[in-house]
Amino acid sequence: MTAPPENYTLIDQLLDGGDLEAARSALGATAAGDERYAVLRIKLGLYDGSLPPGAAQQRLIQLMRRDQDWPGAKALYQQASRAAYQGGQSSAAASHPPPSSKPGKG
Repeated sequence: MTAPPENYTLIDQLLDGGDLEAARSALGATAAGDERYAVLRIKLGLYDGSLPPGAAQQRLIQLMRRDQDWPGAKALYQQASRAAYQGGQSSAAASHPPPSSKPGKG
């Protein structure tokens, strides 16, 4: 992953400041296939409610599998995880409990 583009920080600040329309407009001015903005697009979807936290987590996992140090992905994953927990969505840990430690079970 290359360094984020020049306007990346500005768009991120708009999102964090709650100016979702300005962030959406700025992201709309970027090339749709420019993956350098992937985290910001996910963040916008998470913040405006168009992307559920679990789906945001899955997209972020895909990015981090390609590059574990994808800028902003880990921090946004943690936000999405908290949002999923607070919203009562199940997490992977709840969906897939560890096997039983009792002999003969699991």
